[in-house]
Amino acid sequence: MSFVSNPVVTLNIIPRDAQVGLEDRRALLIGQTTTAGAWTTGLYRDMPRTAAEINALFGARSHLAQIARAFREVNPVTNVDAIALADNGAGTAGTAVCVFAGTATTARTIYVSVASAENDRYEIDVEIGDTAAAVGAKLLALAQADTWAPFTAVLEASSVTFTAANKGTACNTWLISVLDQYDRPAIVPGLTYTLTGWAGGATNPILTTLFDEVQNLRYQDIVYPEAYTSSYLYNFINSRKNVDNDVKDGTAYRYVTDTFSNVKELALSLNSSEIVLLSNKANSAPYWIGPHIPEMPDVQAARFAAAVSRRFEDQISISDLVVTNEPLDQFGGMDKAALPLFNTPLLYTRVPLKGSGYSEPEQRELQDSGITVIGGNRQNNAVIMGVVVTTWQNDSAGNADDTWKYLEWRQTHGVIREYLVRNCRKQFSQYRLSSGIPVPGYSIATEAVIRAFLYLLYDQLSDLALTVKGRDARKYFEDNLVVTIKPALRRVEISADAPMMSQLGAIIGSVKFNFAPGGTTA
Repeated sequence: MSFVSNPVVTLNIIPRDAQVGLEDRRALLIGQTTTAGAWTTGLYRDMPRTAAEINALFGARSHLAQIARAFREVNPVTNVDAIALADNGAGTAGTAVCVFAGTATTARTIYVSVASAENDRYEIDVEIGDTAAAVGAKLLALAQADTWAPFTAVLEASSVTFTAANKGTACNTWLISVLDQYDRPAIVPGLTYTLTGWAGGATNPILTTLFDEVQNLRYQDIVYPEAYTSSYLYNFINSRKNVDNDVKDGTAYRYVTDTFSNVKELALSLNSSEIVLLSNKANSAPYWIGPHIPEMPDVQAARFAAAVSRRFEDQISISDLVVTNEPLDQFGGMDKAALPLFNTPLLYTRVPLKGSGYSEPEQRELQDSGITVIGGNRQNNAVIMGVVVTTWQNDSAGNADDTWKYLEWRQTHGVIREYLVRNCRKQFSQYRLSSGIPVPGYSIATEAVIRAFLYLLYDQLSDLALTVKGRDARKYFEDNLVVTIKPALRRVEISADAPMMSQLGAIIGSVKFNFAPGGTTA
């Protein structure tokens, strides 16, 4: 239809002026599969969320399936990729053995845990008159019914032998224990047991091309198996800390079950702000052989990585992962980078042997050496995180440097950087550059325009408890912000020093008393 219309009115709709948050979170899991799964090797993008799908994909008994199910139990939200590795054909599967002897003279219930006290714990009712062979047969039946266990089992006389489903050394630090219902050493009059810890696993997959398929992808959280060579992880993740025209940094998590001196030496050799090593003193007792936390080490690393990832998911409930009651800390988001990680509950994890583990001085020494200690709380009715540190200890010249000692410091620093990068890219996506003053109505960047925008971003970060809020802190940021305009190079150079949020890790002081407040002591 033709018509006459004056004045001419044309209003274009354009995007609103709003800042953007962080890149969507994505985690990477690495582990070995079995031929029972549909996906045996290579990168699998967007791993499913249910246990049944994971089992079908990687094989229910596989090393990778254990890691993936553990991650998804804690975190069904974050997007996850997985690098699947086939066993090395020249490898050997490790074994553990439980041998019974005698005949029970008293009825008792014992609990045999193999690899995982959470997932592979077998309750055996020992009756009066049960022979060693009969108890062994009961254990075998329970183990064979556990079709998700990372091992198979056979019985010879009264000896039950467990064989890892995957070849390689990963199994050599797994658990085997025999306890009572209160997690004390199991005692059955007339019946004894002898444990042989996991051993004999040899020859891991070849890792030379491990990260080839993910060079162009970003992962904020990586679970890297304890048994694999550290250098492949180190070279991959350290190179992503500072890259041109992108943000690719992330954190890798490993649980290590080695001696006190060896874990310290490993952390020092890595000296990386991007790697977190979890540990505590392993047990070697007649009734418990294996890690301090009664869980597969790689599974434990996956549970913590999953918890950290979920803390960053916008508006997702994290009440089960925090002990604070403040309302804004009950839901995930980028603001959780500065929330302390110590005391984080490790979900779906059974408690360690009471009284075991490193002493307080040993824990402090490990913390100062780049090792994160995890263990039972004061009541030993839950497993919690200690102070979470990276392996960063010194600069390239060998000078002591605590810049990124704590993971909260490293992640908060990274979030501030990413927020500035993403929003500067969005805001100035099509701007002229001038050393003068802006002309109204045109997209022109000047020093004043850029400064004003960075001040705005700082204020927004302060409102999220990432940078320090207050007049003095804001003035410090303003006074130390350097913005240099170089039109001839089509470039702006920025140097910023942002007062950053820290964490309350200690309260010290002194307390005295008297007998006559306000008066004179007689």
